[in-house]
Amino acid sequence: MYTADASPHVMPDGRVWMVTSVDHEDGGGYATMHSVHAFSTADMVTWVDHGEIIGLADLNETPGEDWAIWAPDFTYRNGTYYLYFPMRNLKANGEIDRYCVVAESDSMLKRFKVTNARIQGANSALDPSVFIDDDGTAYLYWNQLNMGILKDNMRELDGPSFKLNIGATNFMEAAWMHKRNGKYYFNYHTKYNNKVSKDNPEDPNRQKSNLDYSIGNSPKGPLTYQGTLNFELGANIKNGPKLSETNFVPWRLTQSNHGGVVEFHGQEYLFYHTSALSSWRQEEFKGPGTWTQRSVCVDELNYNPDGTIIPVQQTVEGVKKVTINQDFSIPLNLKKAIDKQQINIKGKSITAKNNSSLSFKNVDLGTGYYYFGVKVLKSVQKGKIEIRKDNAKGSLLGTILLNENSLKTNNGVAETFLREAYGIHNIVLVFKSNDNDDIKISEPNFFAGSPKKTK
Repeated sequence: MYTADASPHVMPDGRVWMVTSVDHEDGGGYATMHSVHAFSTADMVTWVDHGEIIGLADLNETPGEDWAIWAPDFTYRNGTYYLYFPMRNLKANGEIDRYCVVAESDSMLKRFKVTNARIQGANSALDPSVFIDDDGTAYLYWNQLNMGILKDNMRELDGPSFKLNIGATNFMEAAWMHKRNGKYYFNYHTKYNNKVSKDNPEDPNRQKSNLDYSIGNSPKGPLTYQGTLNFELGANIKNGPKLSETNFVPWRLTQSNHGGVVEFHGQEYLFYHTSALSSWRQEEFKGPGTWTQRSVCVDELNYNPDGTIIPVQQTVEGVKKVTINQDFSIPLNLKKAIDKQQINIKGKSITAKNNSSLSFKNVDLGTGYYYFGVKVLKSVQKGKIEIRKDNAKGSLLGTILLNENSLKTNNGVAETFLREAYGIHNIVLVFKSNDNDDIKISEPNFFAGSPKKTK
């Protein structure tokens, strides 16, 4: 099985999940990509194949036309998994129609169902990528450096799309945004020209099929160009078979690159793809792979002290196994709250005024907890709970968004993804409501701190 365009994220079960596009066993190019597949791991080495989660048979496309499903991405919010993928149709008259579809499921173990067959405003969408910032704002990026803000329903754009300034002119496709130490990192596949020559693969006059990146202070830009994150496929690989009469691996001659980044218990990883496995068909080396029969690879992503990225060392071996020894969840004990600013605690419930805060001392988050949740006891028109570390103005780990439907959504459980929630810190919950409504909750807890077993 050949997989490409991996999108990796830590999900509420504490596992790293990825969704991928699928290249056809017989080749045939991008037109033969017809499904999205899901995989998960608890240790970055042992992966579980969860099968196809959506395919052409699930879509109401016109029979007889040339449809394809390309690079997907996905995310989670309050009990729902959202899948974004580009549809491409080559019509009988030669016209090409491209657009972005949204599909949803209440479990990664179930098939997804389309809830928005075409995102209005995401015209000619290719390689959609979703990023949720620490303040709860969700952004969608797609080809030609287009981006937009997603509505709370995660199905539509909230206003018109706009351009992202990355400080460079070599963008081609494969947008991906991640955040580290307060900085926003945008990586992408560069424009390239000419095939890789067997006689001179490092030709300095040829534009390379790299992953480059830019850094900035906002997910909306402007960003500053930094250089290359991942060189062309097969570049600088030390091990593996050598192509006849050369000193490089056979997939060095293929051009395709698509990167997804995830942090998992203290280490960041780059997911990309190569044609390495199609060079070993039936476990026997038979020559160069094909650029349309790709397989997902994972290698470590590391940084210099100034925050710039050290170009990824591509390997044949992959990454080391991760062992996690901590509880899945940490309930916050209300009896041990150390500072209550305009907070009323009665039994297991918390009633909070606008701009109030509640602090907990020395919470041990170990190597990382990836989600925070509460039980909502009263809906508010619009509010939020900020999860901060050290003090009420400390680093923002994540934000729970509340609205008039919070009691009905996800059985009244409101959650947020957390970023850089590790180590021992005082934890401060900051409550805010637009109409000065009281926020009433219970059961505040960190979770997804270790992986659950799955089928």
